[in-house]
Amino acid sequence: MTTTFGKLRNIHFALLTILLCHFGTNVSIGFGLNTSLTVALKAILYLTGIVLFLTSLRPFKKIAIYYLFYPMTPVILAFFYFVHGIFFGLLSSVVLAPIMPVQADYNQDDVKIYSKFNGFLGRCCEYYTTEKYLYVFERFKGTIYTEEEIDFEKAKVILKKDSILIYAKDTYKVRVD
Repeated sequence: MTTTFGKLRNIHFALLTILLCHFGTNVSIGFGLNTSLTVALKAILYLTGIVLFLTSLRPFKKIAIYYLFYPMTPVILAFFYFVHGIFFGLLSSVVLAPIMPVQADYNQDDVKIYSKFNGFLGRCCEYYTTEKYLYVFERFKGTIYTEEEIDFEKAKVILKKDSILIYAKDTYKVRVD
């Protein structure tokens, strides 16, 4: 029985290491794992964290304090949902940021465009663009700032060497940094 939980603990910390490496490389050089794979790894990480929390309660081990983060995250978010306000909106944005799944607004050819998660009180219409690299990885290509949402169902997106062209029926104000 101990070996099963030992293996589960090893899987949990291996996933945590992989996700932290993904985060570090994504922030520093703009190269990371595919978002679908990242969401699956995060879900498995949370499930193993909850199981390990429940198994480390009796007898109580100090590592249970670390595992407490995993079952408490949904409880805190439910509390913040029912108790409204700016302060709780900011706190829930901080709690949700590491686990928020990202869904592509545009996904064709080798180009993926995602809405950036800026929290509940963040500004509107910030997108980031990635290019598929093999099947498992994505390379960051740039950020798009607009003053209103782009309807990607009606738009045609072309990736050039150093730029992205978006052909749409509507006109959008775009800010480039």
